[in-house]
Formats: sequence, C-alpha cells, structure tokens
Amino acid sequence: MRSVFLRAAADAQHRGMLRAGVGLVGGFGMSILSQSALIAAIITFALTVRMLIQERRTWLFYAFAVLSGLLTIWNAAQFMSDLTSWHGWDRIGTVAALFIPVSALTLFQLFLDEQEPRRDPLWRAMAVGAVALTPFVIGLWSRPWVRTVVFICVFLGLYLCVVPFWKRQSTMQSSSDEARLKYLVGGGLLSITFAFLDFVPRLDLWWEGLNNAPALGNVILVIFMFFLSEMIIQYRLMSLSELFGKLMVLVPMAFVLAIVYVLLSLLSGETSPWFLVNTTIVMAFVLVILYEPMKVQVEERINRFLFRERYEFAHQLALLRREIANVVELDELTNLVMQRLENSLRVTQASLYLLEDDALGVRRVGSIGEAPDRLDAVTERVFLERARERRFLVLRDLEDDLDEERKSNSGEQANIERMEQLIQTIKSLRAAVVIAIVSNDRLVGLLNVNDERLRDPYAPEEIRSLVQIASQAAISIENSQAVASLREKDRLAAIGEMAAGLAHEIRNPLGAIKGAVQFLSISGSFTPDDGFDDEDDESPEAFLDIIIEETNRLNKVVSQFLDYARPYRGDPEQCDISRLVERVEPLFRTQAEAWGVAVEMNLVGSLPEASADPEQLKQVILNLALNAIQATGAQPLEPDSPHADEPLEQRRGSGPRAPALTFTTGLTRRVHNTGGRLFARDMIEIEITDNGKGIPAEDQANIFIPFFTTKQKGTGLGLAISQRIIENLGGRIELDSQVGQGTTFRVLLPVWDSAARSLSDLPSPLPAAPGPPSPQATDAA
Repeated sequence: MRSVFLRAAADAQHRGMLRAGVGLVGGFGMSILSQSALIAAIITFALTVRMLIQERRTWLFYAFAVLSGLLTIWNAAQFMSDLTSWHGWDRIGTVAALFIPVSALTLFQLFLDEQEPRRDPLWRAMAVGAVALTPFVIGLWSRPWVRTVVFICVFLGLYLCVVPFWKRQSTMQSSSDEARLKYLVGGGLLSITFAFLDFVPRLDLWWEGLNNAPALGNVILVIFMFFLSEMIIQYRLMSLSELFGKLMVLVPMAFVLAIVYVLLSLLSGETSPWFLVNTTIVMAFVLVILYEPMKVQVEERINRFLFRERYEFAHQLALLRREIANVVELDELTNLVMQRLENSLRVTQASLYLLEDDALGVRRVGSIGEAPDRLDAVTERVFLERARERRFLVLRDLEDDLDEERKSNSGEQANIERMEQLIQTIKSLRAAVVIAIVSNDRLVGLLNVNDERLRDPYAPEEIRSLVQIASQAAISIENSQAVASLREKDRLAAIGEMAAGLAHEIRNPLGAIKGAVQFLSISGSFTPDDGFDDEDDESPEAFLDIIIEETNRLNKVVSQFLDYARPYRGDPEQCDISRLVERVEPLFRTQAEAWGVAVEMNLVGSLPEASADPEQLKQVILNLALNAIQATGAQPLEPDSPHADEPLEQRRGSGPRAPALTFTTGLTRRVHNTGGRLFARDMIEIEITDNGKGIPAEDQANIFIPFFTTKQKGTGLGLAISQRIIENLGGRIELDSQVGQGTTFRVLLPVWDSAARSLSDLPSPLPAAPGPPSPQATDAA
C-alpha cells in the first residue's frame, strides 16, 4: 500500500514539474491549464444545455450536445485531476476523449447534410477504436506508453474529422460558401493543434520545447465551439463579418465582466463563498443588461469601418423599414422601395409586383432595370405557392438543391421539373432573391432583388432584413387597400344618394314635358292651316314625336341607372341554362331576322343546373344578344321595303362576313383566388359570338364602365348592369374581341352546389371539362 502512495506522489510531482503556466495561483494552487480547463468545462456545459433546450431540435442538435458534453467531461476531469490526487479523474477524462473524434465526425457529417454517417468507413473505424481502447485506459492507465498512444489516436482522429469539410469546400459552387467553409476548416485545425500543444505535458514526450507552449488550446476550442453552435442554431454558414462581429462583441463584454469582478473584489476585500455567489449574480445582471446594446453598437461600427457597402445597404433598409410604416398610397410605397434599393448601391436589378384585383396574377408596379410586366397565377402557380410558403427564395440555393437532386438516385423527375420551373421563373425576373409579401398567409406581392456583379450577392442577415421589409410592406398594402375601400364606399354612397335625388328631379319635369306634348299632339293644336304639311319632316308633329322619343329615352336611362344603383336582392336558384336560353330565343330572333342576322344555337341539353336568378339572367342574355345583333353591322329592314318578303338567307347574303350570331352553352372550369390560394370550380358557360367589326383594345378596358358606350343612341348602362347581375350570382363575364373578326361575350355561372377544389389537389394541366370546346377561353381547363 505504501508503494502505491509513493508512486502516486511521484506521478503527481512529475505532472506538476511539466505543467505549463506561470506557477500556482489562487488558494487551490491551480495552474493556467487547470483554470482554462475549468472555464472550458463551464462554457461547453452551457453550450450543451443551450442546444438541448432549443424548440426546434434535430439530430444535428443532439450530435452537437453529445460532442459538447464529452468536452465538458474531458475538461472537468482535467481540472479535478489537478485539484486532487485521484487518478480516476484521468481515466474518466480519457475515456470521454476516446469518443470525441467519432462524435465530432458525426456532427460534421450531419452539418454537411450527410444523413447516414454510420455508413462511412472512417466513422466505423473510429467507433471500433474507441471501444477497443477503453479497456486499456481503464486497466493500464498508469503506464506512460498507454497514455501516449491514446492521446495520439484521439488527436489523429480529430484531424481526420476535418477531412469532410476540406473535401466539401473544394466542390462548393458559391465562392462565399467556399470561403466560409475554409474559415471553419481553419478554425477546426487551429483548435485541434493548440489543444494538442496543451496536452503535450501529459504525454511524457521527450520534446521539451513543446512543454513550454502557451496554454491557448481551451480558449480557441471554446471560441470554435461557440461559433459552431451559432451556425447549427441558424442552420447556415456565417460570413466572415458575422464571425468577426460576434467575436468583437464577446471581447469587450469579457473585459466589462472582468472589471466588475475586480472592482467588487477590491471594494469588499472578501474571498468567502457568499462573496463569490453575490459576484456571480451581479455579473449575470451586467451581462443581461449590456449584451444586446453593446452587440448592436459594436457590430454597427465594425460594418461601418470594415464593410462599408454592407453597412450602407443595412442603413438604407433600416430607413426603408421605418418609412414604410407611414405610407398609405401604393404609388408612394413603390417609389420609396425602389428609391431606397437604388440608393443602397447593392442592387442593380429590382422589381415590385402586387396582386391584381381579380387575384389571378401579379403585376409589376415598379422596377430597377427590366422585368416581366405580369406573372399569371395559373401558369406560375408552383412558383407563387412556393414563395408564399417559404417567404423567400434564393436562386443559388435552388440551383444547389437541383444539382443535389440530379445527383441523387432517389430524385423524382417531377420534383426536378418543378425545381427547374422555379429557377427559370426567378431568372426571368432577373432576381437573385425573391421575397414574398404575405398578409394573413395570403400572397399580396413579390419583391425581387439582385446584384448582377456577384453570384451570391446577399448574406443571410441581409435577406432577413428584406423579409422584415416585406412584412412591413404587407401591412402598408393592407392599410392602403382598406383606405381605398373606405374611400370607394364613401364615394359610391355619395353617388347613390345624389343619383337617387337626381333621378327623381329629372323624372318629375320629364313627366310634365311628356304629358304636355302628348296633350298637344292629341288635341290637334297644329293644323295644316298653320302652313305645315303633315308629311313634312319639319312639321310640329314630327318635332313632338322627337320630344316624346327623347323623353322616353331619358326616362329609360334614369330607370336603368336606378337599377344599377339599387342593392342586389335576388335569390339564386337551380336553373337549367340551356332551357332558359331557349325561352329567351324568340325575344331576340325576331329582331335578328328583321336585321338580316342568322342565329345559330349550339345548346347542350345534359348540363348540370346552374346557380342563377332566372328573370335577371334573361335580362342579361337578351341585352347581350341585342348588342351582338347591332354589332354585326346589319341594318333593320323597314316593313315597306321591297326585300321584306325575301328569305333571310337571300337578304343576309353568304360568306364568312354575312351577319351571324352564335349561342353556345357548355361546362368548363375556371380558377379563382381565395385567401391567397388558387381554387378551381366547375362553371356553366354561355357564349354569345358575333362576326361584326370587333371592339378596339383601348375600348375593351372600359366596356363595363357605366355610361361608356360606342353606339350613337346607347345609354352605356346595359353591360354594366349585366356584369353586376352576374357577379352577384357568383359568376363573371369575359370578353374576347379582335378588330375585324368579331366579339365573344362569355357568361360564367357556378354549378349549383359545386364545391371549389384547391388547384394543388388537381392534376396539372387541369383536365378538360365536358361540353363543347371553347377556342377563345382564356382560362380553359
């Protein structure tokens, strides 16, 4: 027993003579290595707990926690070994060290998205070696050669762990990511090398020069583990400026805590345990109070002096974020966003798109450089849906994902095609980053930015700032639409009140005028003795007829305007559209024959019933049919015309330009936007087609506006009233017209009790719906 104690004392003396540092300090006689081991154990333990309490934990988080936990045991065992004479601490620390290489390799491979590290031969070799060496550590630790072999194996394994990073950085397509991986590789090699130099005194080696190396291993190791934990939590490679900024934040904070500790020690002069507890609490409060403001100030000054362009970009984005909050008008919002992005000098291409009123596409409202005018919600639904879900899309990341998908044996062709479509759309926008503007989970716009001078122009924190701006812009857009809606409601309410009063004010004198004129006409106040011929077009009777005709016309305008202004009170019901069109046909066929216009009816009898108000729908169909007859360019046939008795085919002539009107019914499918998502619904379709002169493009945008008309005696209210009726029934009216070829008005009504289905649940392209084909359909299934 005495020999055992003597050998232990000799080993302790030998370790103490070889210990690097400046001697024993403090009441416990701790060397610099012991103190750094204690600090490293505390910090790695804190990193372990931090990783385990994260809300979003993956295998990568657990792998880091295992590695950090092993480092905690290793460093704590070193400290306790120096503090006491029990050799068991050395054995515990060395067993933990044996499994550090395999845990580090697991972590690094998971960090590089290699999902099954256990298949790696290197991982298997490390795992088998750690298990095989454990009995030697436990039973033969007192022999110097065992300690030497074990630590050489541990550090050799750690060097081999860096190999996957070294291989991956040479294959990175992004120069910035390649540089960041190089920093990670360099930090890992530096940490391992200095840790090795710290442990040389424990190996009983003959290289006496190495025994005096500075004790920096634990310091560098702790810094490396901290940055690695940041990368894992943020799940990305941090840039050099981020790494440098975080380091520069920690340095002054460490100095502040040290100053606080020294001041408290000098003022109190105590070294009791209670003093240490109180000092720790005070330092914790100082850390909580000063860390965040000091972090902001230090990072701002580093970016201002060392990364000028990044600072200016961040400054412009911060200004934009504050200014957007006070913007209500969309035009002002667009100009402000484009101006700030251009002033940042980091954007060579940018575009802002907003959702159209019918939610069937996004339209460009502002840009720096060229960009498409519009993106259709149907053809680009994959892109728009992905942008809405992810909030932002980065072109470089998508290209990297596509390369990985192509290399993967399990990659599905459909998924590859979707990714190719996404990349093609982003390239057509000339963007490096696409930011979705989302309000209440509904896509309301897109912000696209690019710096064509760089392939990977924006760092992750800059993209986060752009996402914050998009969120603020979504609120401004929502407020702008709400204000515009209120203004429109107020305007319409004022117009409605004015229209009702104006209509009654007009009708009263109209009634008096019409009654007086009819009285004069009936009473025969004008006779041939007055010098007028009854057949003369300028006779008083002719003028009286004109007055009555125009009075009736004005009264009709007032009645139609009141119908348009009156709230909808219809009650939709099940309606057989083809049968309803057949009932309306006699009402317009007589006029068509009088004008020499042929009518062709292509009605499908097996259509589902539509949701409609039959009486109001009759009014719409009759109005569109009469308009189509007039649009053919035919003229009405007078009753006393010599051609009155000729057959219709003879009067209208032959050939493609002979006046003709075609009615077609069928079943189709249309897409609509609800809550930011695209839905498809089966619709009953009524097409009224004429072969007239067509409607010019500049008039098509105004065709449904009240009082807009291209006819000499038209009121301009018929189409506006028809559109309102159909929209109140849940449908819409579409217009297709080409000058010189003709016009098609397409009335779409929802099928009775037909549920809308999400477009993502339907095959792409949508299957054709039954019924006659519609060659001019814009959103045909």
